[in-house]
Amino acid sequence: MNIVPTMMQPFLSAPLFAGLDVSTIATILAAGHPLRVQRGTILFTEQTPATWIYLVKDGWFRLYKLAANGRQSVVRLAIPPEILGISALFPNAIYTLSAQAITSSLVLRWSATVMQTFAQTYPQLRQNSLQILAKLREDLQQQVLELTTESVEQRLAHALRRLADQYHRVPQADGWITIPIMQRDLADLIGVSHYTISRLLHQWQQQGLVVFPSAHLLMVDLAAITARFDA
Repeated sequence: MNIVPTMMQPFLSAPLFAGLDVSTIATILAAGHPLRVQRGTILFTEQTPATWIYLVKDGWFRLYKLAANGRQSVVRLAIPPEILGISALFPNAIYTLSAQAITSSLVLRWSATVMQTFAQTYPQLRQNSLQILAKLREDLQQQVLELTTESVEQRLAHALRRLADQYHRVPQADGWITIPIMQRDLADLIGVSHYTISRLLHQWQQQGLVVFPSAHLLMVDLAAITARFDA
């Protein structure tokens, strides 16, 4: 009977490894090098050569673009078992986003050369990477649509719902979920100023919809928000 090692189990559901057998996944994982990073660490920056690819084992990361005025515009957040820097699977690629740790985190990393060799050996790996890129493009298009058609409250409700769904956050017995995110990151995700998101979240806090245990955590009554804003 084939027993999957405990350390591998969290990664079997990683989209990059879809369709690969356990032994192949084990081979790829064994070639990765663990890297512990502190909150605030930048893994890579946009418009630089894509030399490393990362698998998030523990922690949260923000993926952002840098505007001409220096402002960081968050595009999405990533937690286990997501892949960061997937463009490194393709020769002579550059990073299209920057990646920064929101929390103390642990990643596995591979050089672009090693992962490109794996992609040649296992064509499914390259196919999976193309599907991941297509999904990211689709998500960005949805965000743009919301920016142009929805109110700020609706955009925030949708963003919180996506975060909960995407990162498998299950409500507690009282219906609340906890998301490690800063107000400025939420502001960037829905395209508003920090002042606007701060004012809106303060209103929601007074209405019992959200609570801030710390500057880096947000507790959300997702069911109540969904019901109110038809998210």
